[in-house]
Amino acid sequence: MYEAQSIHFRIPKIDKEGFVLEYDDLDHFYDQLHHHPELQLTYIIEGSGDLFVGDSITPFARGDLFLIGPNQSHLFKSDPKYFQSNSGLSSRSINVFFHINSLGDGFFNISETLTIRNLIRHANRSIKFYPDLAYTLGDEIKKLLNISGFDRFLKILSILNHLARSQNYEYLTTVTTSTPPKDEESERINSVINYILTNYKEDIPLKKIAHVANYSKAAFCRFFKKRTRKTFSEFLNEVRISQACKLLRNSDLSISQICFESGFNNVSNFNRQFKRLTGTTPKSYTKKCDQLASVLS
Repeated sequence: MYEAQSIHFRIPKIDKEGFVLEYDDLDHFYDQLHHHPELQLTYIIEGSGDLFVGDSITPFARGDLFLIGPNQSHLFKSDPKYFQSNSGLSSRSINVFFHINSLGDGFFNISETLTIRNLIRHANRSIKFYPDLAYTLGDEIKKLLNISGFDRFLKILSILNHLARSQNYEYLTTVTTSTPPKDEESERINSVINYILTNYKEDIPLKKIAHVANYSKAAFCRFFKKRTRKTFSEFLNEVRISQACKLLRNSDLSISQICFESGFNNVSNFNRQFKRLTGTTPKSYTKKCDQLASVLS
């Protein structure tokens, strides 16, 4: 089982840039739960996995676009296949880091940038942009790698303005975060997350997962609910449904096969949990994914 301590991630400042651009080309994405005061705009060029942010979990894949709020504890956890030696797989992303005061205390208060300020405010709950919007801006974000200085500065502002003027996004967390979590708490949650991702197909007794976090069962339930605003069983079901969504998009397995591959013991419970968490049935979800892929291809 992988365990790592949560850290306060420090974004490298180059001279006095208002925006810091980072291009990642790795075997797998940075795999520690972490936080930083800067906002983070992330475009996934290549790779797949699960994004844990705040109290939520959502799959990510090529073409996805996210805006992570300041001090939101988060982790782009690549799928297990990316950790295998000699997999030949790559995880690539473009990240733009910036602080609300990066360009001066009043920059986002002027009339021309007020829409971006509203976007920053909404980002306190972290955001995933809908595929059509991400697809539209994908090439523009990639162009950032080939320009610098004032041209890059204007391009980033243009991208943020485009995002700010759209309503094509969904919130990822239920609450905002103004202060980062304690490192000890994040370390324990990180251990729990990694254990679940390794063992979600199996039955995970409460006693076992409490031991992973070094708590008694009762203390673990209180800690986990406070930290994630979910019970452990609710969170485990979300992880399993997230895995099921990936299989529905990327495999030829039947729905009953995906049910058991995702850790559920019977199809009726799988269908019920899937509908509760996604608002649709597995069959309808697959159809929507196929239609979207056809439109974006």
